[in-house]
Amino acid sequence: TESERKMRINKEFAVRDIAGDYVLVPVGESALSFNGMLTNNEVGAFICEALKEDTDRDVLYALLCKEFDGDPAQIESDLDEFIDKLRELNLLSE
Repeated sequence: TESERKMRINKEFAVRDIAGDYVLVPVGESALSFNGMLTNNEVGAFICEALKEDTDRDVLYALLCKEFDGDPAQIESDLDEFIDKLRELNLLSE
C-alpha cells in the first residue's frame, strides 16, 4: 500500500544547515540538472534526515508525532504535502 511504500531521499541531495536555515542541496550529477536549493524548516529537515534510510510514510508519521508537539491530523496533512513536494521535484527514490 501507499503508506508502506519504502522511500528515501535521493542520495545525490544533502541536507545542510546554512546560517540556521536547513536546505536540501544537490551534489554529484544532480547538481548539473537541479538548479537551486530547497529551503526547509526544522520539521522538513527532520523528515529529510529520516529519509536518509529506507522508510515509509507511517514510520515518518510516528517519528514526527514523537518528536514534535501538534495536532496529529495536521502533522499527517503536512507530512503528505511535504512528501508530494519531494516527489514532484524528483527528490525521492522509491
